[in-house]
Amino acid sequence: MPIKIILDTDIGEDIDDILVTAFALNSPEFEVLGITTVDGDTQARSRIARKVTAPFGQPHIPVAAGYPRAMPNGDRTMRPGVGVRQGELAPDEVGLPPPSELWADELIAKVTAEHPGEVYVLTIGAMTNVGQALVRFPEAAQNVKAIVTNGGTFDFAGRPPAIGWNLRYDPLAAAVVACSEAQWVLLPENATRFAAWKEPELERLRAADLPTTRLLAAAIDLWSTNKPDATKWPHVSDLNVLAHLMGGWLEVQRGRASIKVSPGRLAELEIEHDPEGPHLLGGEVPEEKGAELRQLFMARILAPPREL
Repeated sequence: MPIKIILDTDIGEDIDDILVTAFALNSPEFEVLGITTVDGDTQARSRIARKVTAPFGQPHIPVAAGYPRAMPNGDRTMRPGVGVRQGELAPDEVGLPPPSELWADELIAKVTAEHPGEVYVLTIGAMTNVGQALVRFPEAAQNVKAIVTNGGTFDFAGRPPAIGWNLRYDPLAAAVVACSEAQWVLLPENATRFAAWKEPELERLRAADLPTTRLLAAAIDLWSTNKPDATKWPHVSDLNVLAHLMGGWLEVQRGRASIKVSPGRLAELEIEHDPEGPHLLGGEVPEEKGAELRQLFMARILAPPREL
């Protein structure tokens, strides 16, 4: 049976979000039950997500805009254009599937309640939507199968951990997840570094010339142009959450992840490896497996939309 997932994303900022969304939609291992957008202009991010679901043959997937600001701020007022580098992909609602009438945390609570113990929530952006869901709908902690997060820099070699972007954008939300009853799987941001793209992968994407690949190529061009610190080739950091669920790609160990939030200071990530710990802490995809994962990734996004 396909693995049921909700993808919680800041799609439209960095390039891996849109690429990983395409991979999830075109992979038979996954059933995407919802997409929620977070941070800044979440309505613009919602449009981009729906722009992706349609050509991949799944316009029915509910896409819910979420919180523009970090916890504890619950203000839902949009911040137009903030954080969205690929907004020209979907500048308005023309031709798009309609958005969900629910807010992001409401959709997370609803879907996990409809499928208790079956749905993974994958956070590849700030963790605000999930943090708000656990606070506003406490039953979600028991209904969700696990929360799988791309965040932090750590390994099993004893080197000091560093808080990652997806945790530092809303450390309070990350702390809520860490302290909740929900199973939390925390994966390092560099877990899939050996699956990173090079020039041949980009050339293959452009040569495929499908509606789906043309959309992804346009997103890459906008990212390269609009993001000052864009890398030379597209990266797939967020692929780690899906690789974990497919199994066999990266190692996980039990332990404890703690978020220390100090007023006026950057939050800190603490990692403790403990066989009795409440969390699962991920490792890195080895180099040989990374090359295999890259080939699988390319095969999925270059393929025509799968029939459901």
